[in-house]
Amino acid sequence: MNNMEWKEYFQDRIKATPILAKGNTGNNIFKERAIMFRLSRFANDFLMGNTDSRLIVMYGLRGIGKSTILLQLYNRLTTGKLFREVDETKKVSPENIIYISIDQTLLQSIFQESKSPLLEAVKKFCEEIHGQTIEKLDKKIFVFIDEAQFDPNWAVAAKTIYDSTKNIFLIITGSSAMALHLNTDTARRAIKEPLFPLSFLEYNVIKNNIFPIQNTSDKLKRLVLQNDITTAPEINKSMQSILTEMKNKGKNFESELNEYITLGGLPNSLPSTKEITYRRLIDMINRIVNQDLPLVDNFESKTIPDIIRIVGSLASKPQGELSQNKLAQHLSIPVAKVKTILEALEKTQLIFSVKPFPDTKPVDGLSKQFKYYFMTPTLLSAIRFFNGKTIASPQEESNLWEHAVAGTLYKLCYTTGTIYNLFYDPTTKDSCVDFILQNPLSGEVIPIEVGLNKDNIQVKDAIERYKSRYGIVVSNFDEITIRDKIIKIPFWIFLYM
Repeated sequence: MNNMEWKEYFQDRIKATPILAKGNTGNNIFKERAIMFRLSRFANDFLMGNTDSRLIVMYGLRGIGKSTILLQLYNRLTTGKLFREVDETKKVSPENIIYISIDQTLLQSIFQESKSPLLEAVKKFCEEIHGQTIEKLDKKIFVFIDEAQFDPNWAVAAKTIYDSTKNIFLIITGSSAMALHLNTDTARRAIKEPLFPLSFLEYNVIKNNIFPIQNTSDKLKRLVLQNDITTAPEINKSMQSILTEMKNKGKNFESELNEYITLGGLPNSLPSTKEITYRRLIDMINRIVNQDLPLVDNFESKTIPDIIRIVGSLASKPQGELSQNKLAQHLSIPVAKVKTILEALEKTQLIFSVKPFPDTKPVDGLSKQFKYYFMTPTLLSAIRFFNGKTIASPQEESNLWEHAVAGTLYKLCYTTGTIYNLFYDPTTKDSCVDFILQNPLSGEVIPIEVGLNKDNIQVKDAIERYKSRYGIVVSNFDEITIRDKIIKIPFWIFLYM
């Protein structure tokens, strides 16, 4: 593009972004995810002259809400409402904010010139709209880059922008595969913000406008990770408050919980009908396979059907570890190819694996396989729905519960400030628990059992085997109780973490 085309492009973007923001975020600025408060704090620090936190890399599964978060932050900046009160001194002119999606057709010609669309766009924005080079920029501007994974040089471009000026606040978003290309130099400068599917807390805030008592999620984490039993009465109080508010708003608790698990794991499915939601999710999975996986591995187009078949097999299998050999034999796909595909699917965060606890000797003397889970049970529900599994059995419900808890624990292990690793218990089926959290520094092991109508037998046995200080049972309890080293947590409140 020539300079005039760039200028027209930016002017169009500046005019279009407020419309996009209004259409995508609605009128209630505070029906937002927890990450918004961190981004607002970083933006506020930048406006106050603290430039340490001016490069944010936000990545996650497609449909996780990255674009919406950028537009919500745009709303906050242009209204001066970074926090609860409007601050006129923090109001940012729309001309000082640019929102660009790298997958836009107008930017594709830059690829042919072997240039970085991200870097070229930021350079031209400074020159054509603000009349200055990046290096001489004397005003604070905000640059929001979406779908950055389509620029193979995005990490180098981000580093170049960061090093050229302290007056650009840059947020770069993209698929989970993007994080694989975060080089060491850029990683040192950037704040990484991985995004995960909605927690039940976020679902209730966004859909039902129901807020828990402050710090409920943090107290749950302290109870689960640190055995801080002093938090139990406060969490129980928050539970009752949530249930009361649901009832007052005419919401059926069981229906809301079921809807969250089967339909509400991703923000782009709210609100919508089951069939529309599931069609969107299947379309999203197809885009991950066709667009994101080639960025992870050089799959040939003829491999795509095999990838889809493996995804379908993961959704249809019963609970338990997955034998790659058996899967390869069943689908008539080479074992090495199955392994490569599963690893690539993990990198997109469509699925994740849980490994067997390494300090346990397998009872059958054989090497144990990994267990695989979808990042949210909503994805599992969508695939099974289109595979004809429309009737929910107790076994199906238990499987969804296990996926929900697995996803919560996986997120917990990647949350800032936690150092735990997630495993499953590979001992005999009658005595094993579903999950094990281990602190790699202290070696402490926390056994966790999940399911409908669960008793204490398995977790009690695991506490003895692993010499644990305590264990956790997640089931359909009415409240949190603690007895004989065992913490019993209601399933739904566990999903508030």
